[in-house]
Amino acid sequence: MESLITKVTVAPIEREGFPGRLRVDPALTEKEASVILGTRVASGLTAVAGSVVAGFLLASPAAAHAAGAATPVPPNTTNSAATATAAKGLGEHDQNRDQRIVRAVVRAGGSLVPGQSFGAASASRVESPVGTYQVCFDVRITNGTYVASLGLPGNSGTSEPGEITVVGRAGTDNCLYIQTFNSAGRLADRNFHVVVVYSR
Repeated sequence: MESLITKVTVAPIEREGFPGRLRVDPALTEKEASVILGTRVASGLTAVAGSVVAGFLLASPAAAHAAGAATPVPPNTTNSAATATAAKGLGEHDQNRDQRIVRAVVRAGGSLVPGQSFGAASASRVESPVGTYQVCFDVRITNGTYVASLGLPGNSGTSEPGEITVVGRAGTDNCLYIQTFNSAGRLADRNFHVVVVYSR
């Protein structure tokens, strides 16, 4: 059996009882390996990268996988096969465009939080009694970029976990259609923040 380790580094770990972290060179090809650290053994994993903590080989989600599993996602390294597009600067037309921002904070019940919103005209529930909202702004945003996240109004408390989606509202040029979900993927009422960057 060939050894997986040709280059390692050891770094201290703060957590008590864990003496160090052994990192495997992420450039290695896939090989069956057995790794011994201290008195414990980890074996039978196919990996391109990983960590051994207190004797256990932990496969990196982005760069390692259990034998027989699907091909792992490549690590975020400069030797990626993806070709990067060089920055060429904005063209004269784009340089002269005026970028603007509008934003809204919406309560789980569908009401707008005016003090934390800017350029927002209204917020309300639509089509469903749970987790479905419309947010409208005072300007056209159809050529904009929409970014939404779950979050409470104000500066206290902890937001419930979940998910959120956002898209332009059909039949309008100034509204968004937003749905919020719990961690199980079911529609659920959630407080959220949304920001729109648009150009004029």
